[in-house]
Amino acid sequence: MANDKQDFTFMKSGFNNLVEKDETVENVAALILNFMDHAIRSAAIYIKHGKRNTITREDIKRGFMLEVFFMNKRPDSLENCKKIKKIVKEILETEEEEAEEEIEYEDNEDDFALSECTCAMCNCMNTIYERWGKWTPQTQMEIILHKHIENI
Repeated sequence: MANDKQDFTFMKSGFNNLVEKDETVENVAALILNFMDHAIRSAAIYIKHGKRNTITREDIKRGFMLEVFFMNKRPDSLENCKKIKKIVKEILETEEEEAEEEIEYEDNEDDFALSECTCAMCNCMNTIYERWGKWTPQTQMEIILHKHIENI
């Protein structure tokens, strides 16, 4: 009788077939930066239409609130996140080599004022608290964003 013992070393279990770097930090950073980019752009449009020069904390908060409702509806989010992730990776690679710069902030922001513009963006930003107050976060991401935006 032939040797009953067969060699199965060529088979793989599905575990550890590929050794890839964990990119959780880069993925989360890209997602958050994409979110922030759109929120700040909305706030910038809002202050420009409101004829102000400085984005206030309240403008940013309203921009974040608005972006929570838009973030899943943007068709280019995946592509933007991929671009941002590439930049984040480059920064992380060079971060160790460069000394951290100290940034000074001025605390002389304009006072917040509602925009008198009647465009759709300004209308959304002016009334965002009404929509925000009626909204209940559904996903873990929405719960986290809601909590942190509320603390601004």
